[in-house]
Amino acid sequence: MTGEVHYHVVAENDDGELICSDGFPWPGAHGLAADLISPPNGVTVYEPVRTVWIIEGTSPQCPFAHGDGVPRDEEAASGFLEQVMREPPYWSA
Repeated sequence: MTGEVHYHVVAENDDGELICSDGFPWPGAHGLAADLISPPNGVTVYEPVRTVWIIEGTSPQCPFAHGDGVPRDEEAASGFLEQVMREPPYWSA
């Protein structure tokens, strides 16, 4: 996804743990967020979420690992997630 705009879904579960997705085009990120918020009938939910963010990324500036700067990305990802959590969420319980 070098140079392409993409979206990551970040969700916080009931234990306060963060779940981060791979990069998707907008329809994929929106669909994943919808499934996390309201799982399809019959799906067992092991980690219910209480907050969901959809964040835009552009490689190579995106700090989530895309294979384009892994050591640097690992250092930047935690700060980036802290910043994301200060933003208004896409959805919150």
